[in-house]
Amino acid sequence: MFVVTGATGRTGRVVVDELLRAGRAVRAIGRSRQGLAPLEAGGAESFVADPTDHAALTDAFTGAEGVYVMVQPNYISDSPDFPAHQRAIVDAMTAALSSAGVGRVVTLSSWGADKSGGTGPVAGLHHLEQQTNALHAVVTHLRAGYFMENLLSQVETIRRAGVITAPFDPDVTMPFVATADIGRAAAHSLLTPAPTSEVLELQGERDLSMAEVTEVIGKIADLPQLRYVRQSIEEFAAAQRRAGVSQNVTGLMIEVVHAINSRHTATLQPRSPRTTTPTSIEAFVAETVVPQLRAALATGEGQRGE
Repeated sequence: MFVVTGATGRTGRVVVDELLRAGRAVRAIGRSRQGLAPLEAGGAESFVADPTDHAALTDAFTGAEGVYVMVQPNYISDSPDFPAHQRAIVDAMTAALSSAGVGRVVTLSSWGADKSGGTGPVAGLHHLEQQTNALHAVVTHLRAGYFMENLLSQVETIRRAGVITAPFDPDVTMPFVATADIGRAAAHSLLTPAPTSEVLELQGERDLSMAEVTEVIGKIADLPQLRYVRQSIEEFAAAQRRAGVSQNVTGLMIEVVHAINSRHTATLQPRSPRTTTPTSIEAFVAETVVPQLRAALATGEGQRGE
C-alpha cells in the first residue's frame, strides 16, 4: 500500500491515479472528506488529516510500502510567517514517517533546494530534504522546475491589458515543467524505487525565457500583438500588497525573483532523458492556457457589450 499526501492537489491527484492504474492500493490524505471523495470513488482509501497532525499522520503512514510527501507549494497569501508554517508541516510529517517506520519516501522538492536560504519558500523544501535525509529510508527528492501552471495567473492580465507581466528578466531561462509530469514521475519513483537515496531534477521539456513563453502563447492563442512586460521589483511588490498579500509572503516572492534572475536558483544536473519531462510548452498552452484565456476573453467581450 502506498500513501499520498496532498492527494487533492495537482501533483497528488496524478500520483494517486497512476498508482491505482498500476493496480496498487493507495491511501490518499487530504484535509476534507469532500475533497477526497473523487479519489475514493476511483478506488483510493481516503484519510482525513491535517498536515501538522503527527498522530494522525503516523496512523496514515503505518504499513505503507512508500509515501509521497509534499508541502504546500503555493503561498498562503495572508500568512504572517509562511516559513514557520512550512516547518511545522515538514517536522510533523518527518516525525510521523519515522514513527511509522516508512522505508521508502518520495518528496516534491524544487530547483534551488540545494541552497539553505535566499530562495524564498524553496528554503522550506531544503528543510524538507534535510529532515527526510535523516530518516532510515530510501528517499528520492524530485526537484521540480518552474510550474507551467504559474502561467494561468497571467490569463486575467492578458484579457485586461493584452500583455504578460512579471518581474523576471525577459531572457533568463527557466525549466518550465507541467505538474502532471511531476505526478507521473513521483508515481514511477514509488513503483520502481532506487537502491539508494537520490536527488532527481525534473527540468521540463526544455528551458524557456518569459519572452519565449509569451511568443508561444501569442502564436497559439492567435494574439500576435501579445508582448512581455517586465515589472520592476517595486511594481511587483506594490501589486502584491494591493492584492492583500502579507509583507512576509511578499518578501518571499521577491526573494524568488532575485534568486532566479541572479541564477542563485538554478538546475544542477545535466539535461538527460531522466531529467527531461515530456509535456512541451506548446502542448500545455494549447490544452490548458488557451481554453481559460478564450473563456476569459469571451466574458470580457460580454461585459463590454452590456
